[in-house]
Amino acid sequence: MIDPAEALDALLEELRRRKAEGERHVTVSEESVRLLRSLAGPAPPASVPKPAAGSPAVPQRPIVASSPPRSPRSVEARPAVPVEAKPVAVVSSAGPEVADPPQFTLPEGSKEQRLAWIRKRILECPETARHLKPGLKPVLGVGPADAPLVLVGEAPTLEEAESGVPFAGDAGALLRKILAAAELGEKDVFLLPVMGWRPEPANAFVKRQPNARELAFNRPYLLAQIQAVSPKVVMALGAHAHESMLGIRQPVQKVRGTWHEAAGVPVLLGFHPNYLLHTPSESAKRTVWTDFLAVLEKLGRPVSEKQRGFFTPRGG
Repeated sequence: MIDPAEALDALLEELRRRKAEGERHVTVSEESVRLLRSLAGPAPPASVPKPAAGSPAVPQRPIVASSPPRSPRSVEARPAVPVEAKPVAVVSSAGPEVADPPQFTLPEGSKEQRLAWIRKRILECPETARHLKPGLKPVLGVGPADAPLVLVGEAPTLEEAESGVPFAGDAGALLRKILAAAELGEKDVFLLPVMGWRPEPANAFVKRQPNARELAFNRPYLLAQIQAVSPKVVMALGAHAHESMLGIRQPVQKVRGTWHEAAGVPVLLGFHPNYLLHTPSESAKRTVWTDFLAVLEKLGRPVSEKQRGFFTPRGG
């Protein structure tokens, strides 16, 4: 049985992370609401004063408790840490113990051969298999081996772990719309998760964030897939990608749009598509689109005036 105190701690941790990433609105599903209510348990019966001895019994009406709406509880963002490019330094939630990161040398060969080699190694990795629940698959990079652009996302969701494909679900659908607007097709993009397995959730309704050892273990596999593809540009989308690839632990809104380097490739930090699902404002769309325009320019792709004008405020 889920401990209510642990569930609340996990929920608050998730809210703190999202606020640190710049989110101001969080959507809660009906299923989550029902689970929260079930954890709270049945409401205690209202106490009714007993009549004094000899007093006539008074029929009781059903009591309907009402209270004014509460203002949302403020959640403090975690303290900012100066931006530094160094291997995996991640503040994260609790999780299972993980082995030390694997050590290997990517063999020589064509891009396809090197990519096939690292995929085989991940599929045969005992540590990866140990963290896979029944019915779930390791999530590997997908796309052409000669793609000029690699997009690195978050830890796999349940839907991604079931399919073995990164950027699935609503976030993936939104990403594909953005790519279509940028005139980037399937032949142009290689999609990568930040790690190969789904972090086992702390409870039934809160997604657990990957811990430092999980990210550290998967980092060699992440970088090896990037090295095999050898793209012109990498976009690291979301806090997990920033932390795993570059050791950056600043809120996303403070570092997005900045260029770095990893695996010998220029890396642009940006928002994960989930950001737009929770913050669908025109200004947020413009911010995300500006990052994709920067990538197009880095790739040497032509940018039309129409594309430059997407989500520009009226009169701007």
